[in-house]
This record gives sequence, structure tokens and C-alpha cells, in this order.
Amino acid sequence: MNSVNERAQTTFTAELETTSELPRLPTNERCTWSEPDMGLVNDDRAPASMLDDDALPASWESWISSEAEACGCPRDYVAAGLIGASSAWIGNSRRIAATAAWAEPAHLWMVLIGAPSAGKTPALQPMIQASLELERDAGPQQREALAQYERNAEAAGAMHEQSPYAVRATANEGNALPDLPAGAEQPSPTPLARMLVMDTSTEELQRILAESPRGLLYARDELAGWLAGFGRYGSAGADRAFFLEAWNGGTYVCDRVKYHGSPVRIEHASLAIIGGMVPDRLRGVLVGADDGLAERLIYVWPDPRRISPLVDLGVAEATHRRNVLSATARKLRNLPTGTDNRGNLTPRVLELDGDARQIFDDLRCDAMKRAQNVSGLPGAWAGKNPGRALRLALDFELLAWTARDDREPTRVSADSVARAGRYLAYASGMLDRVVAGLSIGRADADAAVLARHLMMGCLAEINERRLYQTAGFSWARDARRRASAFAVLEAAGWVRRKVAPAQGRPRDDWEVSPRIAEATR
Repeated sequence: MNSVNERAQTTFTAELETTSELPRLPTNERCTWSEPDMGLVNDDRAPASMLDDDALPASWESWISSEAEACGCPRDYVAAGLIGASSAWIGNSRRIAATAAWAEPAHLWMVLIGAPSAGKTPALQPMIQASLELERDAGPQQREALAQYERNAEAAGAMHEQSPYAVRATANEGNALPDLPAGAEQPSPTPLARMLVMDTSTEELQRILAESPRGLLYARDELAGWLAGFGRYGSAGADRAFFLEAWNGGTYVCDRVKYHGSPVRIEHASLAIIGGMVPDRLRGVLVGADDGLAERLIYVWPDPRRISPLVDLGVAEATHRRNVLSATARKLRNLPTGTDNRGNLTPRVLELDGDARQIFDDLRCDAMKRAQNVSGLPGAWAGKNPGRALRLALDFELLAWTARDDREPTRVSADSVARAGRYLAYASGMLDRVVAGLSIGRADADAAVLARHLMMGCLAEINERRLYQTAGFSWARDARRRASAFAVLEAAGWVRRKVAPAQGRPRDDWEVSPRIAEATR
């Protein structure tokens, strides 16, 4: 068992919340308890990397810090939310080219990792609200299109009612049946303008994406549920395959029997993803995932923000921040696009300028060396970094442009590529933190989860049956796995079996060391 890690212990202590109403042992009842190994709570975690200003989009450093201060969350979360959402707002309007044969879309997939009270949801709310405003902006035009559709449908119905007479007369004369008269065919309704999807099946998401040529933002409060939801309707392989293809931003065709030979066709599958995940779900999501989906995600797992007095920056300042974000979302969403010879939307392509190309090539070479020399998720993740660096650079370039009052850039600058590289270096450190928890044994990982549960609840005792009936602990129904976790806790001086009655079945109750509560003060 590891020794006490002071930095890790300080980190965890900041997460503590008193949530249990169970009786607590007085601290003077120390009995014969030995000194517990407090390093256990962080045995499955590594230190978080630091997010510096030069790893953020230019001119957005202050906005990100102010928003994080107002939300009471780490600015890492706000930055990740902004980067992910802006990649959706850009969507299919722009791509970035490294060479004539290699272009990348804008969209990125961001995962915010932290305890339920870490501030993930507040950090994402401004981006979600700005996306909803884009949908509301289309309201008047949408209502007019709906009214026009209803008028056309009514006219088509009237024409269709007249057609049976002509058809009947023609049939009586023995002639071929005529086509429906012009205007008698029912029109198709105009699809609703969508920017944001939050809870839907993969099949419905495909349909909405096909009707949203500029792309979508897929926001989930709990991304572990998204991953666990694959196969909810019996198509786990198809669900994962769709998201793997959507990452590339290419054409996707979905055939289903119910479509009667008319497939759902997505010309450019631009889908950005943002959402949260609690640390204790990481193992279940990532262990055994070898199809490439996990390596497409950027993981953001900062230390929790220190508890401090409530900060109110004022209504005017909050309104200003929201206005800045809304204006940015509109500016990016309304970027002009091209069209192909069939009238379909086509992205405009930005190339790297001279210095940017050299910086990117250095990043690419470093990433490929790591991909070749490192195994497992870190190596596979590094292999995606050249394309991810291009996407970040495109997003950073256009975010920086929205903060200025000048013409849209036609090339991506060296500064944006350098900032993208620094953000990737930061994200690489975060991935190391994620992987650290996967490298230890199952029993130690489960024991660390239980240790945090005991500390957060300030529990004096714990019952095994009540444990696996608690949300998030269904895995403890496995008696062998549960026994292994408690054995680690017992060896670390955290728990000991409660004395069983002289007769009858031994109880599944454990006493918790009163020294645990002392250590958190």
C-alpha cells in the first residue's frame, strides 16, 4: 500500500461533503485502531496537470477565468466546455488542411471528470444556453416555413381530391393511368433547426444529424451513461460504429428496414461532444475498450477548486459574459459556406501559414514517436493527436477571431497551432492521471472508491448489503469482488468486522476507524 501522499490527500479533502445521517463514533473512542493508510483514497489517482494561459485560445483567458470564478469551478472545465461547444458552432462551415490530401473537421469530444460537486455541470451550462439561443434565433424563420408547408399541404390535398375523377375516367377508357397533377404531391415538412441534442437514441441522433448539415453539439451530463447506453436497443456494435465514423466527419449512410429503401444520409457527420463523468466510473468505461472510441476523447480531470467564500461579480458582469458568449456562438454558427453541384453544404478550408506548418509538423512527429513507443490507451491516444492538434488549432484561430473586429482569417496562424500544442501537452498529463487508475488491480481500485465513500459520508460503520443497494455500488453485489475490496480496506487499517452475535449467521457489518474522521480535519 502506498504511503500518505500529502498533495493527493489535500486534493481529496477539498471534495468532502457530509452526506450521511448514520451515527458517528466519538473521536475519543480510538480503541485499538492502528494508524490508517490515508494514501488509499488516492491510490488510483495521479496529480493533475496545470492549465496555463498560453494553452488557451488567444483573448479568451480572462473570460474563462471570470466564468470559472462565477461558477465556483476549476477553469479547466470552463475551457473544455468552450472548446468543445465552439467546435460544434463552427461545425461543417470550416475545415483545416495540413496538406492537399489531409483535412480535418472542427469537432472535438471533451470529457469533464470530477466528483458530483466539482462544478462540471455549472461550467457547461453557459455553452448549453448559448447553443439553445442559436435554436431560438431560427424561431421566426421556422414558424414561417411551417406556415408555408401547411399552405402547400392544404393545396396539394385539394388537387389530390380532384385527381380520382380523371383517374377513373381514364381507366374506363382503357388508357394508362396518368400521373398526379402538378401540385398534388404532399410536400415534405421543413426540418426543425437544431444545434443541441442532449438525450436521444443513436438512431434518432442520426436522423437529426442528417437534417442538420452544419452539425450538432451532443451534451450529456453523464457520459458514462452515454457509453453504457450503447446496445440499449440491441445494437451496441452499430452504435459504437456510428460514433467512430462520426469522429472522422465524413459521409455516413444508415439503412434500416423501416426506411423502406430510403436511407438516412449524413453528408458531413459533424458531431461535437461535451459532458461529465465521475472518476469512479472510469474503469468500467475504459477497461477493455479497444475499438478506438476511448482514444478520441480529451479527458479533463483537474484538482477540485478550494472551498472559498461565495463570489458575486455582479449582474452587469455576468450579463456581459453571456453576451460575449452568445455573440461568439452566432458569429461562428453563421460563417458562410460553400455548396456542391447538388446544392449540398460544403466546408471552406483553411490552410496553415508557413510558420504554423513547421510547428505542426514538429507536433506530428513527436506524437507519432509516442504512439510507436507507448502501448495501450496512451499510445493510441497519441496517435490521434496530429488530427486533434489541427482541430484545436482551427477552433483556437476562429475563437481568437471572434474576439477581434476584423476580417475572417484565411489561414491558421503559428500562434494558434502553438497554443493547440500546449493544450495537448496539458491534456496528455490529464490522460496520465486517468490511466494511473487503470494500472492498479481491481481490488485496490474498488477499495479506493470505498475509502472515498467512507470519508465523504463520515461513516462510523457500513453494512455490505446496504452498500450494494447504494447508487453507484451495484458492482459490490459480486461477493468475491466485494470481499477483496474490504480485505484491502481492513489491511490498510480502515475497517474491521463488527463483532458477530454468539449464535446465528455472521453479520456483514464493518466498523470504520474513528481516525479517518480525525485525518480529514
